Amino acid sequence: MIYFDNAATTKYKPDEVIEALNYYLREIGVSPGRGSYSLGIKASRMLYKSRTAVGKYFGMSSPEKVVFTKNSTEAINLLFNGLLKKGDHIIISCYEHNAVLRPLHDLKQKGIIEYSVISRDDLDMCAEDIFAKYSKDNTRMLALTLASNLTGRIVYKEEWMKYFHSKGIITFIDSSQGAGKMIINMKDACVDFLAFTGHKDLYGVPGIGGLCCESKEHFIPLIQGGTGIHGENFVNPDIFPEGYEAGTLNMPAIWALKAGIEYIDSHADEIRTTEKELMAYLLQGLSEIDGLRVYDVDEKRVSTCCFTLDDLSSDKTISLLDSKGICARGGIHCAILAHEAIGTVETGAVRISLNYKNTKAEIDQLLNTLRSR
Repeated sequence: MIYFDNAATTKYKPDEVIEALNYYLREIGVSPGRGSYSLGIKASRMLYKSRTAVGKYFGMSSPEKVVFTKNSTEAINLLFNGLLKKGDHIIISCYEHNAVLRPLHDLKQKGIIEYSVISRDDLDMCAEDIFAKYSKDNTRMLALTLASNLTGRIVYKEEWMKYFHSKGIITFIDSSQGAGKMIINMKDACVDFLAFTGHKDLYGVPGIGGLCCESKEHFIPLIQGGTGIHGENFVNPDIFPEGYEAGTLNMPAIWALKAGIEYIDSHADEIRTTEKELMAYLLQGLSEIDGLRVYDVDEKRVSTCCFTLDDLSSDKTISLLDSKGICARGGIHCAILAHEAIGTVETGAVRISLNYKNTKAEIDQLLNTLRSR
């Protein structure tokens, strides 16, 4: 089997991640903050180590200011629903994932906020021009994806973050795509909030994500429940981050995420160099196939791309690839704004997302299958 769907979930995890997951399940197996016995205290220390590992990886000035959630979608909903107020205006890009679009659109339908979408043609504009064209007196936040989950295009711009931050506007990054492939220093880049998920480029397992909070802005918890501290209160205690983490945390996944981040730190050059070479090889091969169009081909990207075929729908292309043991994804990729931007709402698109464990031989099998369709 050849796996080319890493933008959805990285299938092959480093051994260190699996070992960390197994260790927590076998040797620890208890919840942090739920007991004062020695094993419970050890679990709490492991939680703190994991929290700070995430914060340091994203360049936070206070690396412990990380709220763990089950994925980036929950983290985004936590921030938007807990922070945005009636009358706020938000600026997003045309490449945002539905995890950003849908909670904002829901708030818009409820009459709480408004949002504007930066067009594809404007993404190369300087920060001053973007601000002049899209900001309003009530603009509260600039929210950008790190990279498109559809085309792989890098959307995040540090200069935009710094400029909008200087204007008193909250800056937010959805790093679900590219967090393990690009270096983001939240403090230096003036990023106030960043959502991440563990199961993609950070090599963690499904069921863990979070919100990194460089800003001191106060927001309301998404859910109420047990927090392990101040159990006498009738609502979550106003304590960070425990007040935002009601319910039992997925500690096996959190500990495995720490191992994934440490693996990335020690293999960063290998990962980035290999994936860059593989993507260049893939794009060159795709460009030589008749009737095939690659989108955003000239843009800076992570190791993801998408294409359409003139004579074969995306769902039939996926079926063809699957018959040859090749796993890819077609259709609408939970990013309707991006499909509107590149004009593939009606056709869908085939997405190929690489991992540094992929090979040129695997890419050749993909290319040969497409040529012989």
